[in-house]
Amino acid sequence: MNQKIQNYFFIYSSILIISSLHYYTSTGQHYFHDIYRRLYYIPIIFSAFFYGVKGGLISSLCISLIYAPHAFWHGVHLDPAGTLEKALEIALYNIVAVVTGALATREKNEKERHRQTALNLEASISELKKKEDELLRAQKLSALGQLTAGLAHEIRNPLGSIQGSAEILSADYSPGDKKYKISQILIKEAHRLNEVLTSFLSFAGPQPIKPARINILKELEGVIKLMEPQANGVGVKLEKDFQDTIPSVFIDRQRLRQVFINLIINAIQAMPRGGRLSISAQATVKEDKDFVRIDFIDTGEGISPENLPHIFNPFFTTKTEGAGLGLAISYKIVEEHQGNIKVRSSVGQGSIFTINLPL
Repeated sequence: MNQKIQNYFFIYSSILIISSLHYYTSTGQHYFHDIYRRLYYIPIIFSAFFYGVKGGLISSLCISLIYAPHAFWHGVHLDPAGTLEKALEIALYNIVAVVTGALATREKNEKERHRQTALNLEASISELKKKEDELLRAQKLSALGQLTAGLAHEIRNPLGSIQGSAEILSADYSPGDKKYKISQILIKEAHRLNEVLTSFLSFAGPQPIKPARINILKELEGVIKLMEPQANGVGVKLEKDFQDTIPSVFIDRQRLRQVFINLIINAIQAMPRGGRLSISAQATVKEDKDFVRIDFIDTGEGISPENLPHIFNPFFTTKTEGAGLGLAISYKIVEEHQGNIKVRSSVGQGSIFTINLPL
């Protein structure tokens, strides 16, 4: 029996029991009739408390109709109390129903208001924490950007001299010579370090966006074709699942290609023993705004829960090689397009990187 049925049962069985006691108690036992008249307030107050003014009035009117013959009609056992007293009692039944119902309704409204206030406060605190995290991230990015820009400029000039000198030395030796191999290592490592410095500079300074109306599906297909040889080389199958029609997106083509390539390379590296990378794209609506949603779903090693909150931080990496700037740069590029990038991951099952770009 649910709570509502239990309430109804209590209210109406109370009214019937009290009324039966009224009608079957002799008129000489006036003190019992005084008690029974007061007992009627119990189901009235109970009804008003749970069902408001309407519930209280229904109970009080039922009681008034049932009690009225016992109070004023001589054809039944008449309540021995005075006529005025009985009339006032009936009036009080209805007044108590209205007052108690109004107070109960106001209390419920106050509780609901406080509940909504608590929910809104919780949401505001959550949003504030999110904004605080974003602000801290921005401050770190700004400080690191200035630092890396200065360091990159200071290192790049002597690095160019080292690479040029290594190339000159390399020309003096034949390919089979040991010194030739050493010079080639110097050139290769200098080139790799130069690429890292280029990433530093790209990350450090604000790069102007050059947006244009772009067919995002064609861009994704182009990136997939570009990365297929690298994926096939380690046994990773690239799959696509695109919505038939997606409106053109106003983006910087080159910078978004950089994001897509970064995510595909990361996914391939997360599947050293092969696997599957599925790339899907679809138009969606979020907070009354039109977006294109792009998912990169891999079956790789996944990201541990303790590392997940930090993967978009600059210089954070779990790889033995790399500067830890790929995802940080990708995050920054997507943010500059007024979009967002999020990740979900389970260790041993894979990761899902989701990009939302406004249409």
